[in-house]
Amino acid sequence: MIEFTDWFPLALAGSLFTLLGSVKLWGLRRGIMGGADKPMAQRLCGT
Repeated sequence: MIEFTDWFPLALAGSLFTLLGSVKLWGLRRGIMGGADKPMAQRLCGT
């Protein structure tokens, strides 16, 4: 059986990047424009 410490960090990193990618796609779909001068939520969701 695969040990917890072998797969958990990889699963956590993969889930994080999948979540961030989903947020970016959601922002793209809604037309949210990001940029350095925008608030953190718009930078995260912006294109």
